[in-house]
Amino acid sequence: MVTKRKARQRHEKSATFRAFVKPGVRDGHREKVGRIVKIVLVAIGVFAMLLSVTTMACAGIMNQAKTKKSYELTGGVAATVNGVNIKEDSITEQIMQTKEGGKYDTDEKWAKYLVDSNQTPEELRKTKIKSLAKQYLIEDAEKKHDITVSDDELNDDWKDQVKKYDSEQAFIDQIKKMGMTEASYKSSIRNSLMQKKLKEEVAPEKDPSDQDIIDYVNKDISKYNDARRSSNILFKIESGADEQSDAKVKEKAQGVLDKINSGELTFEDAAEKYSEDDGSKKDKGDVGWDKLTTFVKEYQDALNNLAADQVSGLVKSTYGYHIIRCTGYFHVDGTVNSIDQIPKNMKEKISDTIKKDSSSKAYTAWEDDLVDKADIKINDMPSNVPYNVSLDGVKKTNDNGSAS
Repeated sequence: MVTKRKARQRHEKSATFRAFVKPGVRDGHREKVGRIVKIVLVAIGVFAMLLSVTTMACAGIMNQAKTKKSYELTGGVAATVNGVNIKEDSITEQIMQTKEGGKYDTDEKWAKYLVDSNQTPEELRKTKIKSLAKQYLIEDAEKKHDITVSDDELNDDWKDQVKKYDSEQAFIDQIKKMGMTEASYKSSIRNSLMQKKLKEEVAPEKDPSDQDIIDYVNKDISKYNDARRSSNILFKIESGADEQSDAKVKEKAQGVLDKINSGELTFEDAAEKYSEDDGSKKDKGDVGWDKLTTFVKEYQDALNNLAADQVSGLVKSTYGYHIIRCTGYFHVDGTVNSIDQIPKNMKEKISDTIKKDSSSKAYTAWEDDLVDKADIKINDMPSNVPYNVSLDGVKKTNDNGSAS
C-alpha cells in the first residue's frame, strides 16, 4: 500500500499556542518490499494542557474540562515575546502535567527525575518558555504569510490516514488509545498542514543541479556503488500457516516461476497478475534500488547474487515466497564524472533527497533567525512555583539502575 487537502476563517486576532504531530514513521522492511507505509501516532502531551497567554484570545485547540488542581498557581508573567505576555501559570501547568503524569508525587521522586534528566527546575522552566515562544512566533508568521488550511484539505488528510485501518472507527479507537480525541487529533493535523505550508513558503524545495547530484553521490560513493534495482513477485504466507498451507503457496509460486523461465509469461505480466505485494504489482513488481532502501535479509541475500536481468529461484522470507528479478546494476570505478553515469531513476531519488534536505536546513535556519530577531524576555522563576525542589544531595541514576 502507498500512503495517499474554500478556506476556513481563522480565529480573529487569535494567537493561541498550538501543538504539532509529526508525520508517522515507516516500517523499513515492509516498506521496501511492500512499500507499506504505517502511520505512527504520536501522543502530544501539550494537548492536555490549557495554554493561556495574556492579550491573546483563548479560543484554543481543544475543549478541556476544568478540574480541581492539587497545587497552587502563583500568577504573574513568565516571559514576554515581542511584548506579548506568557503567563507563569501556563508554564506551571505544563510542568505539573509532566510531574503528575509521571507519578513523581513526592519531592524526592521529582528531584530524582530532574537530576536524571540533567536539568534544574529553572532550566526546565526556561525550556518550556522557549518552546512556547518559538511556537507563538511560528503561528504569528503563519498569519503574516496568510497561511490557511481548508476543511477539505483537513478531511482529505484524515481520510488518507483512515485508509490504513480496517475502518474509521478502528482508526479513532487507536487515537483514543494514545490519549487523544478525534477533535484534538484533527486539530493536530491542521497544525501540521499549516507548518508544512509555511515551510513551502519560506523554504521552498529547489531542484539541484547535475553537479549537486554528482557531488552528493561522490561524497559517499560506497553507499551507492554496486547498487541493484529489482522487481518482485510475492506469494504471501499467512502468519501461523501450517506446512500444508505453506506447501500450497510454494507450489503456486513454482508454477509461475516455471512459466517465466519457459517464456510463457513475462516477469512484468506475472507480477501484475499474480503478485500479492499491493505496493509494487501496479509498477510491474518494481521495488527500486537496494542502496536507497532496505529489504528483508533473505531478499537482499538473494538479490546480491543476481546479475542484471537474471531471475532468482523461489526465495522464502517472513512475508512468503518471492520471485526476484535484478533489473539494474550500478557501479563506477573511482568517482562519478558525468551525470549520465547515474541511472535515471536513481538520479531522481537522489535529487528528491537533496531537495528535501536543503529545504529542511533552510527552514531550520529561518526558524533560528526568527527566534534570534525576536524580543524574548524571560523573568526570574518565582520560588513558590509547585515544581520547585531542592536537588542538593540527589545523585544521578547509572545505566545499571543504581545511584552514582
